[in-house]
Amino acid sequence: MAELPKVHLTIDNKEVAVPKGTTILQAARQANIDIPTLCYLKEINAIGDCRMCITEVEGRKGFATSCIQQV
Repeated sequence: MAELPKVHLTIDNKEVAVPKGTTILQAARQANIDIPTLCYLKEINAIGDCRMCITEVEGRKGFATSCIQQV
């Protein structure tokens, strides 16, 4: 199986490279950056209703729910 292209991003001044389709939350966890969550259950749901994990994304209007927003 072919590897997905990498997306390069910066979270809290840390450079991170993750496969395309990775969520902001997953990328942050890979960089050992804690984003609090309440309703997120890995591989069970992707609803983002509690809004506890919202993050600011440079260049985006409003906030992103990190558990469902892909990088």
